Amino acid sequence: MIESFIEKDFNKTLSDIKKILQIKTVKDLPTKDAPFGEGLKIGLEEVLEIARKLGFKTTNLDNYIGYAEIGSGDEYIAILGHIDVVPAGDESKWRVSPFSGEIVGNEIISRGALDNKAPIISALHAMYCLKELELTGGKKIRVIFGTNEESGDEDIKYYLKKENPPKYAFTPDGRFPVVFSEKGIYTFRYSENIDFKNTNILELSGGEKSNVIPEKCSCKIRLSNEENLIKEINELELTSKYRYSFNLEEDCIVLTCFGVSAHASSPQKGVNPIIGMFTLLNRVLNENDSLKNFSKFVSNMIGEYYDGSGLEINKKNLETGDLTLSVGIAKLNKNNVEIKINIRYPQGVTEEFLNKTLEKKAEENGIRFVRDNHNPPLYFDRNSTLVKALQKSYLDVTGRDEKPVALGGGTYAKLMPNTVAFGPNFVEYKGNPHGVNESIDIEMLRQGMVIYALGVLELLKN
Repeated sequence: MIESFIEKDFNKTLSDIKKILQIKTVKDLPTKDAPFGEGLKIGLEEVLEIARKLGFKTTNLDNYIGYAEIGSGDEYIAILGHIDVVPAGDESKWRVSPFSGEIVGNEIISRGALDNKAPIISALHAMYCLKELELTGGKKIRVIFGTNEESGDEDIKYYLKKENPPKYAFTPDGRFPVVFSEKGIYTFRYSENIDFKNTNILELSGGEKSNVIPEKCSCKIRLSNEENLIKEINELELTSKYRYSFNLEEDCIVLTCFGVSAHASSPQKGVNPIIGMFTLLNRVLNENDSLKNFSKFVSNMIGEYYDGSGLEINKKNLETGDLTLSVGIAKLNKNNVEIKINIRYPQGVTEEFLNKTLEKKAEENGIRFVRDNHNPPLYFDRNSTLVKALQKSYLDVTGRDEKPVALGGGTYAKLMPNTVAFGPNFVEYKGNPHGVNESIDIEMLRQGMVIYALGVLELLKN
């Protein structure tokens, strides 16, 4: 019954997904009534309008976050996702326009296809199925649409000031069968003051967000020894995955290092051009250049040590995974150079350990350490009501008796009480979230809707 309703409604589901994918919901400068920019305000209004047309009662909490609701009562079951997305990067590298929502073969290719627009809209339609089939017994169910998951989670904090938390909830922003543990997320900066009278580096920039390995990093170098620079570039291209290009501009060289974008939770899947740039600068800058010390530090102490071993923070956990480290942003400001780093750490690692170790490394190398944000790890007992109910719905639909998983990605589950990540990914599907040609498999999306519907029905029993 549920599966056949979802099948009949599926073209409408895809149409509504496309509407949202075509809105560029990247965080922008705030305005009076748009805390995260006009694009996200428009996107939230559109998704709530879709919900209203499906017969849901909707609420917009001052354009921070909104929700669609059916049923009544003090307690409620929730599905929460986010409509904000990371920037698309170099759009010329995409197979289709990243904000077109196009279907290519059996996939939707678009920024937000996997993370997280298509999954949350499909979850809304799964709840529409339960509503139309009158399977909820009048109990309250909410589908919550966040707008700041990629940039600080201020939306969830705002929600919890205005609303009570759900009895049980899940976010389709991870993978199946169910995520029982998420690593802690710790972001910080290393920086050093620069004497611009004593450096050949005039400009340097790479990356926009700490949770994404960028595609490129660029700098402008005052011309000193072009032959040596070309020699070092050729050697690095032979011995590493980094690729470089350069152009002469009056008395300067404009240099770009190209990498491979990846999510900060899996930095080993990418190639970090920020590291590639500082590795090259460490080779070509003379010892008295003001940027030499910082370049040496980044190249030698951070480098390609994605496990944090260069900074002596590498920690392993057999159950919840190993620590990972990723540099997402580099920039040369008016008086300093700075990088921003994203760490994902497992159970057993403490915030105090990271603070102490990272600050000590900075002091030893004449670098400044600034801690930014911290979300501790999430851990649910695998035998908890929430985990077991969702795992059962996955088994009932797929027949796959798989164990709950631990992930490095961070979701709303860390901030919203009584919440775990559940779907949309199956273990064999990649989808490249935060990367070029982000995608979601259409059949996976359809099957996920049935799993979400059964999962909510299981939770309503408790």
